[in-house]
Amino acid sequence: MKYRYLNKEAIMKGVFLLAACASILAVALICLFLFANGLPAIGEIGIFDFLLGKVWKPGNDLYGILPMILGSIYVTAG
Repeated sequence: MKYRYLNKEAIMKGVFLLAACASILAVALICLFLFANGLPAIGEIGIFDFLLGKVWKPGNDLYGILPMILGSIYVTAG
C-alpha cells in the first residue's frame, strides 16, 4: 500500500514539473515574440526616445512610454 502511494506522488510530481516547465516556456516564447516584433519599431524610434519619452501620440509618430512605466511602478508599489 505504501508503494502505491509513493508511485502516485511521483506521478503527480512529474505532472506538476511538466506544467511548470510548459508555463515557463510559454512566457519565454511570448517575451521573445514581443521583443522580436517590437525591435524594428524601437530601432526606428530610438531606445532612449522610446523609454524616456513623455508623449504617446501614435498619429504624430511620438512613442514615449515613460508615463506608462512610472504608472505601472506606482500602481505596483501601492
